[in-house]
Amino acid sequence: MKTPLVALALMLGLAAPALAQDNPPTLSANGTGSEDAAPDIAFITLGVLSHAETAREALDANNEQMDGVIQTVRGEKVADKDIATTGFSIGPVYSQEPQRPDGSHTPPKIVGYQVSNQVRIVVRDLDALGVILDKAVTAGANQAASINFVIENRTELAEKAVVAAITDARHKAELMAEAAGVRLVRVLSVNANENGGPPMPMFEARAMAAADKSVPVMRGEQTVSASASITWEIAPK
Repeated sequence: MKTPLVALALMLGLAAPALAQDNPPTLSANGTGSEDAAPDIAFITLGVLSHAETAREALDANNEQMDGVIQTVRGEKVADKDIATTGFSIGPVYSQEPQRPDGSHTPPKIVGYQVSNQVRIVVRDLDALGVILDKAVTAGANQAASINFVIENRTELAEKAVVAAITDARHKAELMAEAAGVRLVRVLSVNANENGGPPMPMFEARAMAAADKSVPVMRGEQTVSASASITWEIAPK
């Protein structure tokens, strides 16, 4: 009666290592990395808003002012490929009629027309950005939507951030393995990627009035970050 039990025990004993190899114990660690750099390109959106009694007069005035803005920007060595119209509208301007004694309202009347034209400008020489803003306002720009600073070539920074994230994950895994009394045998999986897309910090362009000095512009720094997750097979020391 004992022989079959002994045989069964031996069979289970031989099968245990095989099962352990199919599902080895593992240890996983996450890491992060980042690289900082100053942006080297800016996207600015400038516009011209014009009013007149007729749509034709408003359009003519707007065309003249916008042409002056574009010519001024070109004069600061901004290429035509970096100047693009992003918005155009034309519409009536209505009067604000007072309320009647009975509570009703007099229908508003058209008292004029307004035309809006906006262009996006890519500035590749950030040292000239303040001068471009100042001269554009002098030339007729009276609207400013935003200034977006970006790093044009992020590839090298993203690669460095990924390497840093993987290094951080390995360091954490080594600390955990040492504390747990095990050793890292081999890497089973690695996942690493840059976090999100290009950051686009936005700064309101509030001081957009003609001045004797160029508009002060602070570009700051941006961070390119990455994360990594690595899983190791582990074994007792």
